[in-house]
Amino acid sequence: MKIKPGIEKILDNKTKYAKMNLGLLTNSSGVTSKLEINLEKLLKSGFKIKKLFGPEHGIWGAVADGEKVKDSVDPRYNLPVYSLYGAHLKPTQEMLEGLDAVIYDIQDVGLRYYTYIYTLGYLMEACAEKCIKIIVLDRPNPLGGKVEGPVVRKGFESFVGGYALSVRYGLTIGELAHYLNNEFNIGVDLEIVEMGNWRRELYYDETGLLWPTPSPNLPDLEHTILYTGLCLLEGVNVSVGRGTVHPFKYIGAPWIDSKELLKRLEKFSHEGIEMRERSFIPFSAKYMNELCYGLEFYVTDREKANPLKLSLNLIHVLITLHPDHFEWDHVYHDAKGLNHFDRLIGNSEYKVLLQKGVTGEEIAELWKEEEKSFMEIAQKYHLYR
Repeated sequence: MKIKPGIEKILDNKTKYAKMNLGLLTNSSGVTSKLEINLEKLLKSGFKIKKLFGPEHGIWGAVADGEKVKDSVDPRYNLPVYSLYGAHLKPTQEMLEGLDAVIYDIQDVGLRYYTYIYTLGYLMEACAEKCIKIIVLDRPNPLGGKVEGPVVRKGFESFVGGYALSVRYGLTIGELAHYLNNEFNIGVDLEIVEMGNWRRELYYDETGLLWPTPSPNLPDLEHTILYTGLCLLEGVNVSVGRGTVHPFKYIGAPWIDSKELLKRLEKFSHEGIEMRERSFIPFSAKYMNELCYGLEFYVTDREKANPLKLSLNLIHVLITLHPDHFEWDHVYHDAKGLNHFDRLIGNSEYKVLLQKGVTGEEIAELWKEEEKSFMEIAQKYHLYR
């Protein structure tokens, strides 16, 4: 049975919101099951949308990753668009002036690296301060309800990791909003418009919905599954395929011996993932216009696949194979002095262990207890079976 996203449920109940002056935080993934743009449907149905808010990549999902986005006026709808990935990450009180509620409608991917969830958190904080309601239109977690990976430890919070989340947190965006509101005492007036027919075991391609490309570098579900782990490679001096047609399916660098890398990596068990040598030239990002030697990955059994363990084994092999070339990426040092890998993995312990020769298999055993603890907390916020 086809899933009915929150946008369609709110359209069925429009009289409840008829008198509200509304803001809308969204991007190009905010569509109905028929791929109709949420803003157009809301306006045509009589919702009084007064202001728009955009996350990373902008309100239409067209801006490159990490690029700051400016405030603007949308020429088609003549509405102000306030960027929450530019001069401000958190809405100012002036931005929220005159609103009764803000609707949040973005397709999440269920992974804590994704900046949209921190934009939601900041929006919730700002609305709580101004006594403005938040209405989250729920959408499927593309990866289902499975939880995987270590949690972010205190002192390692950032815009790519926070809220003590496991890497793969197994919650819908509506459930996550409840988790944030209660566990972190935000206290905003929060309403979740639930989906119809979603179940926790469903992957996105089992929902009957077309993939809405939540951001430019996640063109389909397979790339998103691999992103679960391969995003960690953004914390080292290796390309993850940004600037190619297959971001997060490729990894490589000009200095990698891809044949030996494949040989050593295949000594580890990586059920559900096949790999082969792959050369590529990124047209942007790391090693732009340089020939990179590396690997390409294929998900053959997503229930068995463990991209997190794969990625840590990759780093382990790269350190031992290329000790004179391998480096931790220092480009993204933040105000806390954390390098990017520490921010992504959520601690500094695992980097030290990798430098000492510990494998991904061994490290994966270390997070089992915190994974279990997070699952126990997260279950309190389940809205679906």
